[in-house]
Amino acid sequence: MADARGTLTIADRALTRIARQVTLEVPGVAPEEESVGTVERTLGRGYPRVRWQRAGSTARVEVEVAITWPASAAQVTTGVQAALRQELERLAGQDLAHVSVAVREVVRAASARPVARVR
Repeated sequence: MADARGTLTIADRALTRIARQVTLEVPGVAPEEESVGTVERTLGRGYPRVRWQRAGSTARVEVEVAITWPASAAQVTTGVQAALRQELERLAGQDLAHVSVAVREVVRAASARPVARVR
């Protein structure tokens, strides 16, 4: 009986966590520990930042990211948009009507940072 089935409701907080994880897996997106300092991370001001507007199973999402130098901002933002559309549909049944991705910082990868020398 299809009529006897219930519904699945996913909280915005869960969608935010999924979106952050999917975003962090896109090549060129800076890992959170590289994009902010300890104080900012503790206060929840790290990247990626995710904001939602939902109406049923349709959503609009805005994401702010930090990228690693020398990644292409255009390629990273396109990659984040595609990954979010695919994974949020697959994992949460969310149809994204709009995905906005903004690059807020460009950081050096930890492996590319100069090592301090002591004399």
